[in-house]
Amino acid sequence: MKKLLSAAAICLLLALPEVSLAANARDYIPAPPGTFLFCAYFNHITANKLYKNGEKVSNDFNLSQNIGIFRPVYYTQIGPFTIDPQALIPYGDVSLDGAAVGGNQYSATGFADPVVLATLWFVNDPKDKLWVGFTPWITLPLGEYDRNRVLNLGANRWAVKPEVGLVKGFGEKFYVDLIVNGEFYTDNDDFGSGFLPVRLEQDPTVGFETHLSYDITKQWFVSLDYYYVYGGETKVAGIPQNDRMSNHGLGISLFWGIGSNNQLMIEYRDDFSVRSGPGTNKLALRWAYFF
Repeated sequence: MKKLLSAAAICLLLALPEVSLAANARDYIPAPPGTFLFCAYFNHITANKLYKNGEKVSNDFNLSQNIGIFRPVYYTQIGPFTIDPQALIPYGDVSLDGAAVGGNQYSATGFADPVVLATLWFVNDPKDKLWVGFTPWITLPLGEYDRNRVLNLGANRWAVKPEVGLVKGFGEKFYVDLIVNGEFYTDNDDFGSGFLPVRLEQDPTVGFETHLSYDITKQWFVSLDYYYVYGGETKVAGIPQNDRMSNHGLGISLFWGIGSNNQLMIEYRDDFSVRSGPGTNKLALRWAYFF
């Protein structure tokens, strides 16, 4: 049971709040310099199965997360390059019960770790419908964290995710996004709920996304989304947990504009093949306002 509890805690740490760092279709198409963009997200994430090293370790694992994110973005020009300095500020609640945690109930509410980032576009060619950008994501260990709690919205560590994204348009209506990234983590030296803290280490992860989007009208478009993440095995007090990920997700997103300044998005994602971690389903809403 202790091993199972440890696996559950680590898998939760992997799921919070990194699930929000995935891109959406056409995110790598920049707005004109001088544009300010404000986004508000609501993510509802659930899971009832827990996997480790390719095996299902629990069918009684009831995870529920409600995460809101505020995201201000400013597009500007530095020399020949467009950039968009921005921040993600997440807040929410998470709850867990089931046999995987000994039949207990746990919950947490508060701020998760904020993220700062900026994309630099070294190809920005609207005429040929080609955009390529580089984005370093930096996760700051400022979220609420208490090692004596099973659930935390903060991870008590730094994370850096360098990412390259490409968008190519074909014809008048079809776009393809290709995004690759790696994520690197510092250690959490205050992990575990025993008398003395232990060190949690995590190997880097490699991620890949693709979004295939199509304009239904001038104001509406739909996207088919695929996600993959590999690696990320953890060690607790130097002991490998055999929880390397090789996880696949599939989703669909619908975007529609309202006037010239607003855009709404609804997204559904199913992590349909999970080697390690919770098998999550996500329903997300996003409101974007340009001015």
